Amino acid sequence: MADIGAREAARLILDARRVLFFLHVSPDGDTIGSSLAVCRAARALGKEAWCVGVDPVPRIYQFLPGWTELFRPWQELDGEWDLGVLLDCGDRSRVGPAEPLLGRCRRTLNVDHHATNGRYGDYNWLDFRAAAVGEMAYRLVVEMGAPVDPPTATCLYTAIVTDTGSFRYDSTTPATHEIAARLIEAGVLPYRVAEAVWESETPERLRLLSACLATLQLHAGGRVATLRVTRDMLAATGATDEDVDGMVNFARSIAGVEVGLLFRETGNGKVRVNLRSRGGLDVSRVAERFGGGGHPRAAGCTVEGDIAAVEAQVVAAAAEALG
Repeated sequence: MADIGAREAARLILDARRVLFFLHVSPDGDTIGSSLAVCRAARALGKEAWCVGVDPVPRIYQFLPGWTELFRPWQELDGEWDLGVLLDCGDRSRVGPAEPLLGRCRRTLNVDHHATNGRYGDYNWLDFRAAAVGEMAYRLVVEMGAPVDPPTATCLYTAIVTDTGSFRYDSTTPATHEIAARLIEAGVLPYRVAEAVWESETPERLRLLSACLATLQLHAGGRVATLRVTRDMLAATGATDEDVDGMVNFARSIAGVEVGLLFRETGNGKVRVNLRSRGGLDVSRVAERFGGGGHPRAAGCTVEGDIAAVEAQVVAAAAEALG
């Protein structure tokens, strides 16, 4: 396992003939946009390259250029591959059931910004200062000498704008805005990205949001807020798991709340927990106690058990960490 930089990471892709870009399970804008952008760059340079994943691309990201042409379910790809690239995967297991395909890659490249990343790749380019892997993906494309055309720029901008909460999170730096400016100069239309991601709600998602907000509870003297999404709520509203994305931010947005938590039943006896912080608490450390990880202000974990029991455990851990 070797730690490398942007130039060496780009050289690994340039030296490969067949490359796979792995999206993590329940893919978000950062892993999708970053993977599509670098995959497009690899294709432009004559590589056989695909984006692969376990879960389908969510509806709100299906406006991104090239996803229908570049994305393949992992089961459809045969043979050996020169390089497997994991963008925005804090752990190798984040590729889920696609891990056997990762085993058919001669070398693996781990490109990530999560402080809890375990350096699991044959080669690891980690930048914990990057607000989004989209920033790192931009540097990769530039180092590869590939064009940052409007479609590629749109993918990169979407990765950055979604993972920074529209540049609202404290991970946002001057470099973040500088890269975003270059992408706009390259042809991104920010209003179109915003419309696709945040202004294309479905009635089902809004009904689910209403039901979710009705579960709001405050703990630890109002410093911790919790929300729930159960399988029954999904069935009653006609919503899907991807409709839950972002709802945890409503818990964090309450005045006086330092930690927002959302608990979602997965349907297999486990509960997915999203943790968000806007204070001094590093929620990735709380998530690590339950086998998860992430960023200081945004983390997640999956815990086996009944939703009420899991909620009690995680709330207690968060309250203890707050002191």
